[in-house]
Amino acid sequence: MNYKRPAETLEQKIYDKCDKTYPQLRHGRCCMACLSAWRVKPADHIHHIIHRGNPMLRFEILNLIPLCAECHQKIHEGKLTEPISEQHREWLVRQSNKSFKGILIARGITKAEYYQEQYEKLKQLILI
Repeated sequence: MNYKRPAETLEQKIYDKCDKTYPQLRHGRCCMACLSAWRVKPADHIHHIIHRGNPMLRFEILNLIPLCAECHQKIHEGKLTEPISEQHREWLVRQSNKSFKGILIARGITKAEYYQEQYEKLKQLILI
């Protein structure tokens, strides 16, 4: 039985909305790995380039790519790399090394406000 803890704070409620929303980005999109090999296949998954455990990049659009199930599995097995530029990867690594708390303080926002921004960006990009 799957137990989902109830969202108790505004921050957690918004985070949960983002968590339910980002997978919808796959709808109507093609697998980016297949496209880079000149094949067209619908996306089944949304892959986090930098692990989704990173709170700053978990819902960042530039860290999410649509993939078919086969390519997604190959990436996680190390048999395929994400079809992104080296500059894109370097930017993500730089972002992942930044302090999430430091970014929030510098911007003068709360986690809830940050996740609300991410949610709004995700909603704008959903095709359905």
